[in-house]
Parts: sequence; C-alpha cells; structure tokens
Amino acid sequence: MKSIDDKWTELKLSPEYLEDIRESMARRIREGLKTDTGEIKALATYLPPPEIKSGGRAIVIDIGGTNIRAALVNISPEGDVTIENGPAVTPLLPNWGNADDFFCCQAELALSLSPPTGLPIGYCFSYPTTATPERDGILIRWNKQLQVPDVVGKKVGELLLAAFRKRGYNSSGISILNDTVAALLGADLEFRERGGFCDFIGLIVGTGTNMAAYLPTRLLSAKLLNDDYTHKSMAVNLESGNFSPPHLSRFDYKLDATRKNSGLQLMEKTVSGRFIPQIFSFIKEGRTAPPYPKTRDVFNLAFKAGNAPDGLLALTLINRSADLVAGGLAGLIDILNSPGKVGILAEGGVINNNPEYYTRVMEKLALLLQDNPKNPTRFNILQMENANLIGAAAAALCT
Repeated sequence: MKSIDDKWTELKLSPEYLEDIRESMARRIREGLKTDTGEIKALATYLPPPEIKSGGRAIVIDIGGTNIRAALVNISPEGDVTIENGPAVTPLLPNWGNADDFFCCQAELALSLSPPTGLPIGYCFSYPTTATPERDGILIRWNKQLQVPDVVGKKVGELLLAAFRKRGYNSSGISILNDTVAALLGADLEFRERGGFCDFIGLIVGTGTNMAAYLPTRLLSAKLLNDDYTHKSMAVNLESGNFSPPHLSRFDYKLDATRKNSGLQLMEKTVSGRFIPQIFSFIKEGRTAPPYPKTRDVFNLAFKAGNAPDGLLALTLINRSADLVAGGLAGLIDILNSPGKVGILAEGGVINNNPEYYTRVMEKLALLLQDNPKNPTRFNILQMENANLIGAAAAALCT
C-alpha cells in the first residue's frame, strides 16, 4: 500500500521530466514561428520594443478581466511613467445586447477622465484576435464567458474609435494588445534602463496562462501580412496555454476527455487558477462538473494543511503547476538565447498572490538554468503595479 507521501507520485515532475518539458516547449515555439497550425501559435503583434524618444500621453483601456479599466498615462522622454488620472473602473457585464453599447461603455469610461483631444489609445484587449499591420485586432472568438453580438471577424480598434468619435472625441490612433504582451512592454519600459536586463518575457499565471517575448522579425517572415514592418524584433504572443506538456497524468487525460474542447489548452488546464480546482475535485471525488472549490480554498489547503490527505493533493497539484511554468519559461529562454539577464514580468493572481508559488517557480527555473535561486544571474521574476495600463500606453506611444 502506498504511503501518503508517495500516493501522488504520477503528479510529480522529476528533473528529467522537466528537461523534457523544457525541450518540448522550445521545439513547439520553433514550429509555431513557421506555421499557423502548431500548438504554439506565436502570433505576430506588429509591436516593437518601446522606443519613446519624446514621451507623450495616452488613453489606455484594459478589458478582459472582471472589470473594465481606463486611465490617462504620461510617459516622460526619460521613460518615467505617471498615471495622471484613473484608473476609472466599471464592472464588465458578461452579455451585451449590441456592439455599440459595449464599445460606447468603454469610450464613456475613458472620457470621464477628461483627456485632452487627439491622444492615442492603447487598448489592452485580452481576447483571441489576429493582429493587423496597423496594430488593430480582428476578433477570432469571445471567451471568458463574454458575449457581444456582431463583433467576431471585425476590427475591434475601429469599433472602439467609432464609439469615441460618436461622443465627439478624435484620437490620433489605436494600438491593440493583450495582457501578456502588455506585461512584456510594461516590463521593458519600467526595468530596461535600471534593471540591467537584456531581454524580457511577459508571463501570465492567473485564471489562465500565457507567455510573450520579443523575437527576431526574420523568424516571423512567413507569418507577416506585409513587408512594411522594419524593426528587427517584434513582440510575439505565444498563446502558450495551448502547449501539450509531456508527462501529464492519467487524471489529466481522463478529465479532459469529458470537456467540449478536449485536447486543447492542456498547459492552461494543468497550470492555471481556473482549472486547478477542477483537477483537484476530479481526483478527490470523480467530479467532472461544478460546483468546484474556489481557487483560494485549494491554495489554503495546500499551504495550511499540506500534511493532511486533501492538503497533500492540493500541494502536489500546485507544485506541479509551478514546475510546469518553470519548464515552459526555460524553453522560451533557450529560444531567446539572450547574452544577459532576462526579466520575467509575472502577472496573475496565482503567481503574484502566493509567495510559496513564486518561490517554487524561481527555484525550479534556476535548477533548469543551472543558476542560483537566491541570486540568479540569468533571470529575475519581476512584479509591478498596473502593468497592463503601462504596457498599453507603451504600445500607443511607441513608433
């Protein structure tokens, strides 16, 4: 009979398994840069690393979570960031009768901040989109339980600008990006000069998971819609939640077989805060449908009752999540092949609200990179306030 300590062995990732995950992630990224059909989508954004030589002000709107947020952001020529007004916040309703009401709600929220006329808009729009060379985004589908009619297949930037014009405000332009790319740009703007970093990664580990990084434009040549982009590198939205890691357990595959999107988003289904309670409930009692425990309750079990059977299961699943994140990061860092330290801007409640989880990712990534977890020389995991708003402003103002 197995002891409690080894009961969940198949949910644990050995150093050899983590190396396999690292190598598999790197291989899938290389494939994704060449094709549109791979697990890693590697979506072009047409956004370069921010070069804001003269500074400026921007309206920023962040949508994709529980609330819609808007702010007026000022970036000095030296790169100093000030949120001049806001964030203004309003709840994001799940269902809308029409697209006009949806986009006008966002325009009205931003205009409540009384912005000067003619400012550019940075739009952090965290739903699946295809970026266009003019930095707009064509909505592929809604997710996160949001439904707005007559938007799929259309340019969301154009629709938002029309809502502003309807209220008498003319913007100088708009740049669309998601939260992962916003984290990447925000980290670059905040830490490049004072942190000594040579490269950056945007990392989300919250309700979902994803990574973004700057990659050489030449590697994306087969995916770009035209040849007008002249910068040597581009922010790439990897959509890494769709990665299928090796060495998952029989529980993962059995539970996934009951889902409508079986076979997709396996990294997200094992890593993120939305799905950890689901796999916990499935292993504990065979549950394949709600109600599930809250994510916070599973984390409390892990870190406050880790010696009890339920606590041990919770801790094992959470540790596995952190280990998978570390393995994925190591694979991406291998692709970057940076000559110096990589700054990883971490966003999301799972990694930002749980110090034990943050430390576990640090330790496992350091192990994979043969670095010192207490004082790493090849990477650092960074945190900052309002990364989405600052990254969106950087997108709006970069040339």
